Amino acid sequence: MNKIKSLLVVLVPVTLTIFVIVVLWPALKGNSDGYSGAVPIIPKVAVEELVEPEAEVVVEKVEAELVIETELKSVTEPVVVSSEEAATDTTTEKENENEDALYSVIEGNKLDANSYAGFKLYRNWCARCHGTYGQGMVGPNLADSLNVISEKEFFNTVENGKSGTIGSMPAWKKNPKVMAGRDQLYAYLMARADGAIGIIKPKKQ
Repeated sequence: MNKIKSLLVVLVPVTLTIFVIVVLWPALKGNSDGYSGAVPIIPKVAVEELVEPEAEVVVEKVEAELVIETELKSVTEPVVVSSEEAATDTTTEKENENEDALYSVIEGNKLDANSYAGFKLYRNWCARCHGTYGQGMVGPNLADSLNVISEKEFFNTVENGKSGTIGSMPAWKKNPKVMAGRDQLYAYLMARADGAIGIIKPKKQ
């Protein structure tokens, strides 16, 4: 037991001395509390990353020049249209005009289906006062009237009626047939007002 104590008395100081020399002495000698300083890390930049943006700029510039050149050619180069295409375009334009037209009259007295339906409506409800073909009687000449009033005024008069010096026109707003066919009635009377069809009995095309 005494030998162990003697051995410890010798080993403990030696161990502490070695610890101080190996561990603590370098830290104390450097005066930096064991911190040797930060080591700067230099990032490695790939060569491709430096080259790619420049390459993209060049490509975009070339593409932009090609687009401008193409647009200039499309403006300056004449458009060649064949005779068949021109004839087709003319036919299409005429068809569109006919579709947009308020009425159609051929051979002097043949009306399209829409305005012919307007004539039948006029004959049933309006002719007794405005004459067989709108030439005027007790009521005014509607062919003349439609050259003065607007479409909106015409529809308003048909719906709500009107009082004049000779008499009063009844309001037709409670008559579903007249109200449903106002557009057809207007188309027929405009054909009369424009002189497309005269004081004559119309026929259906």
